[in-house]
Amino acid sequence: MKRIRVHSVEQYVNEIGPLIQKGLEMYRADDVENGLLGVGFAGADTEVMISIPEFKATGDIVKYGELIDPWEPAGKKTQKVK
Repeated sequence: MKRIRVHSVEQYVNEIGPLIQKGLEMYRADDVENGLLGVGFAGADTEVMISIPEFKATGDIVKYGELIDPWEPAGKKTQKVK
């Protein structure tokens, strides 16, 4: 399993966007003990992690929703936050 640790919302989206676009099944991969939010992708053996403070400091959920929108397949918009 490859774990990618990022430090901004932009980096987070740049890592997970292409995997979302491929339609890979996504699952939660949070590391609560270390304060990390994370998602993994079945078939890619990849998990992407970001700390909660870094997520909030670099854009929070609204910015995430805007950045992830172009990566999501039409009809499967999961992050409609505006």
